[in-house]
Amino acid sequence: MILPAFIYILRIGNMRPIPSGPQPPQEHIMIFITGATGQLGNAVINTLIENGTPAAQIVAGTRKPDAAAPLEAKGVQLRKADYADPASLDAAFKGIDTLYLVSGDAPIDVRIEHHRNAIAAAVRNGVKRIVYTSFVDTAEDSPFGFARIHADTERTLAESGLEFTILRHGVYADILPAFLNGYAERGVASPNQHGKARFIRRADLAAAAAKVLTTEGHSGKTYTLTGPTALNMADIAAVLETRTGKPVAYHALPTTDYASILVKATGMPQWLADALAGMFAAMDRGGYDIQTGDFARLLGRDAMPVEAALVAQLGL
Repeated sequence: MILPAFIYILRIGNMRPIPSGPQPPQEHIMIFITGATGQLGNAVINTLIENGTPAAQIVAGTRKPDAAAPLEAKGVQLRKADYADPASLDAAFKGIDTLYLVSGDAPIDVRIEHHRNAIAAAVRNGVKRIVYTSFVDTAEDSPFGFARIHADTERTLAESGLEFTILRHGVYADILPAFLNGYAERGVASPNQHGKARFIRRADLAAAAAKVLTTEGHSGKTYTLTGPTALNMADIAAVLETRTGKPVAYHALPTTDYASILVKATGMPQWLADALAGMFAAMDRGGYDIQTGDFARLLGRDAMPVEAALVAQLGL
């Protein structure tokens, strides 16, 4: 079940992209990317440029513009944008047509406030459309606490009066190596028991975002963007075992125990460890194994299978 996906095949020939209508008048479109120095925001900017969007039409928003010098060197305009500072958002969003709103990095209630700040600033300053990076899990009662953030932000967008598109991301395949340290000696552990997820790379999510940001026909739509194969964490251990030829055990741990391990091993704040542990536990509720075909219809191809992404990241 796992091994065939090691070969990454793009089935472009039998997948048709979503009709996107005529290309918008690009000379009049200004696209603002929040979190521009983060991995996702940066990938979206670079993908836009690679796909032919003039750098002069892209505005990179960041709390620390000095850290975005490589983007400025490409011709991208830099503006300070701090979700906690509405005045900075007012200045940043002036003249912007489309806002790519990357979910922030903060505890639950703080992040909810930050997203509301950004949406309110977009309304005040005449932004026409927001594309939001949501998540496959938006259940208010989910063990994954961040699901409540996404539920609130989607609701706020729907009430804003702006055009919007919601991109519900699967779990990032890119984060898996961070949870696999020492797997050869200790095996793999998480609170996940049996439920599976369709992991997807940030690079693939950036490609989908670039398509949505630069074509029409997406207003009011919600796209669920997930990978083509579904694995649980025991399956991940099996992938490692197959590739290395050595036994890799899997250990299902209580959520609180796993969160404590994350704090001790990485020094991450407790709120983040609790959220990540809760995410693995939430996989068992079944909502992470979702395949809508939205990604393939947008881009005419599949995302890279998580098995292939993991092998590439770990050099196996």
